[in-house]
Amino acid sequence: MTPSTAPHDTLTNSDDPHERTLALVELGRLTEARRLAEQALTSDDNPPLRLTLAWIALDQGDAETCANHLNATTFTGLDRIRAQCLRGLALCQQADPALAISSLTKTIHALRRHHDDRWLANALTGRGIARAYTLRLPEADADFTAAHTILTSLGELDRAAMCLHNKGFVAMLGGDLPTALRHYEHAARQGLRTTRRPEALTDRAEALLSAGLIREARAVLQPAVQLLDRCDRGSRLPEALLLAARCALHDNDPTAARTLAERAESLFRQQNRHRWIPAAQSVALQAGAPGSPTVIATACEHQGHHDDAAELRLTSAPHTIRRDQGTTRSRAVGWLARAHLSTTRRDAVAACLAGLRLHAPNTWPGTELADIALGHALAGSDARSALLWTERRRAHPPAPSKETADALTELRLARAQDDHHRIVSLEREIRRLALTAGTVRRAAVPLPDLVDSLADRAMLSFTSHGGRLAAVSVAARKVRLHDLGDARTFARQAKRLELSAGPSVLAELDRLVRPAGDRAVVIVPSAELERVPWASLPSCRGREISVVPSASCWLEALRKPLAVSRRLWAVGPSLRYAELEVETLQRNHGGTRAYSVGDTLREMEHADVVHIAAHGVRRTDLPLFSHLTLDDGPMHGYDFDQLENAPSVVVLSACDSGLAPVLLRRGVRAVIASVREVPDDRVVGLMVDLHAGLHTPAQTLAKAQEEHGDLGFVCVGAG
Repeated sequence: MTPSTAPHDTLTNSDDPHERTLALVELGRLTEARRLAEQALTSDDNPPLRLTLAWIALDQGDAETCANHLNATTFTGLDRIRAQCLRGLALCQQADPALAISSLTKTIHALRRHHDDRWLANALTGRGIARAYTLRLPEADADFTAAHTILTSLGELDRAAMCLHNKGFVAMLGGDLPTALRHYEHAARQGLRTTRRPEALTDRAEALLSAGLIREARAVLQPAVQLLDRCDRGSRLPEALLLAARCALHDNDPTAARTLAERAESLFRQQNRHRWIPAAQSVALQAGAPGSPTVIATACEHQGHHDDAAELRLTSAPHTIRRDQGTTRSRAVGWLARAHLSTTRRDAVAACLAGLRLHAPNTWPGTELADIALGHALAGSDARSALLWTERRRAHPPAPSKETADALTELRLARAQDDHHRIVSLEREIRRLALTAGTVRRAAVPLPDLVDSLADRAMLSFTSHGGRLAAVSVAARKVRLHDLGDARTFARQAKRLELSAGPSVLAELDRLVRPAGDRAVVIVPSAELERVPWASLPSCRGREISVVPSASCWLEALRKPLAVSRRLWAVGPSLRYAELEVETLQRNHGGTRAYSVGDTLREMEHADVVHIAAHGVRRTDLPLFSHLTLDDGPMHGYDFDQLENAPSVVVLSACDSGLAPVLLRRGVRAVIASVREVPDDRVVGLMVDLHAGLHTPAQTLAKAQEEHGDLGFVCVGAG
């Protein structure tokens, strides 16, 4: 099929039915195109027009009509080769992809001999898809690259952009989510129009689902399904419905999942696409439909749906999951099954390590693999292994992304205009763009380095597992494991401490730090303890305390030089004592002043110490959208991705914003921040004393809070 370069002009100016048909196809109006071509064929058998009709039927999911058109006439010359190309594309949709690869390879050789570049690009794209389905990923990527080069040279930029998008699909199958998303974004910038190619939205939704962003995936899929229905792309609709079923299943909505999966199965049957039927049956079965897991898993594996087969077998026949073939995810599930079946700790941990070499620990099955290994370490009272596996389990922070800057500026404007719909849309876009950067993968903590670096300090690394709270203490060159009791009890005590500081609550939480003795202490809290104001505990008053997201993060921060010479003061609006606070501090220490987000970020590049007196907002649902309010709007956690040179120390004179870990991971050595609401009238004196001794931030903060009272401030990082 040769698309029109100006479809609207063709419809206006051309009387040729084939040209008008091609223009309608290019505009996504497939039903009109099909009707026009069928009318034209009633008076004259036009082989090129019949080829276009076969193409339309295939795109609409009507393989039988496509075959009828291809068999209705005798094609000769180049038309015969093009017909063979369409037969190969049909095989890709309906039969074994290996057959499609064989057929399309012969066609590609013939098209090259005839220098038929447009159809050569079609054949390369089809073979790339077939190779991707058979997990021949480097070859699939090469086909899409070749097709992209051809289509770019022909000026068909929309189709060329779809080839870039397909390279993302290949990366997705290989388990490389950030690369997949980067290809998808690149394709969008190169002109891919999802209104004409809604299947691109389906691929993007699949990537979001893989990243654990279920609601975002469902939000992307809803318009994809509507667009596919509207533009008659029947061949693409059942895949979108199947993915929507998967999203519903992960979102604990089995009723919707089963309905969507059964509708997808029905469409696959109508289109004679038997290869996809087991995948739909797998989702329906997991959503409560009757069926045999073993039978459906076998069918899924036979048809190349390795992830579905592995997940079904995990609960029905875990010993049968293949670990030597399939996708990286299905093989990781195989190692998860091996870990569950192992009878010794050594075998179980070896299986967990093998699985985590294939899959990151921040989404399933990686989360469960790390959890199993940690459980074995705790059960065996192995403090060193417990510390290492606790570190592996901690969330891998997103890597910095420069792609979000423009969207963040738009988000500030949307907030100023109170445009809720735009705010939600931009937050989704920013999260999607940030995913292209991947995550920060830190190496395992070298225990000898940690012990040496702590010197006279102690470290307490807390973790919860199986409902119990445990701590690993590293002190006096010894590593010990402590079972502290019911994790939910400590979570309730921490919550009560946010509301009031009763002596019984303080005494109960004070038990947590006993393993550190009277040493200065570095605390790595579990989720239950993230907002504990440690300085309020009886044994911690006046004690040097640093809080960090992970032991590896503390080691990294400790290696950064501590400088306090150049100072920046940023002030937010509508805070009664903020101006007084900053005026006093600037008078004592000099430095520059900033009021807007842009000025603050720009000046942070050149400052050693940054002090921000502003209203803080913590987002527990989306932590990187936590923010500090400056004159022109919120400065989000994502905004700090723009920093090339992070300051040494940041002081957040604000209510709990949750931004301290974000700043630490973006290169700041130490962050002083509160985990409570800050009483403005009492904070000025504390800040004056703190800034006078910032060369030892944690120690100075301890003394300042002992003098001025506990205001909930903690030193996050290497103080």
